Amino acid sequence: MKKYVVILLLSLLAMPVALFSQESGMPALTDSMHAASSSIVERINKSGHMKVEHPAALDARLQKVQSSDNVDSTDEPLRKDTQGRVGYRIQVFDDNNPGTARQGAESRKRQMESRFPEWRSYVEFNSPYWRVKVGDFRSRSEVEAAIEEMRHAFPGLSSQLRIVRDRINISE
Repeated sequence: MKKYVVILLLSLLAMPVALFSQESGMPALTDSMHAASSSIVERINKSGHMKVEHPAALDARLQKVQSSDNVDSTDEPLRKDTQGRVGYRIQVFDDNNPGTARQGAESRKRQMESRFPEWRSYVEFNSPYWRVKVGDFRSRSEVEAAIEEMRHAFPGLSSQLRIVRDRINISE
């Protein structure tokens, strides 16, 4: 017990000495850092211009970006169509089993494509779920008619079929 008291007293006596030595050295260090940073700022402001050197490949890439920003308005509707719009799809598969989900999703996609070739099928992975969605339907009535057709074709999948809102691909 005496050891701990002695160690505690020595550490309390040493602390003010350490603090005093840090305080005396700090202003000199802070002043030198301030002087160095102010001289750099003065040098930059004094010159008035800067020269930036970069590779020619970067310059070519910057030119491509600038030219793509200047697209005329005739291309604008095309750009909007490629991004898709909100519509409906039928989700026919949803699983998160790491061992079997991917193969199950690919199998279900092939099954849907063979029975309904007029509708595109999409396999999506959003960790940890593998999902298969079918179709690009613009209205709720279209997707409801399609899901009824699927229920008649695959009665065993009826409980797994659901209508989901999604970004759809529009083909004009």
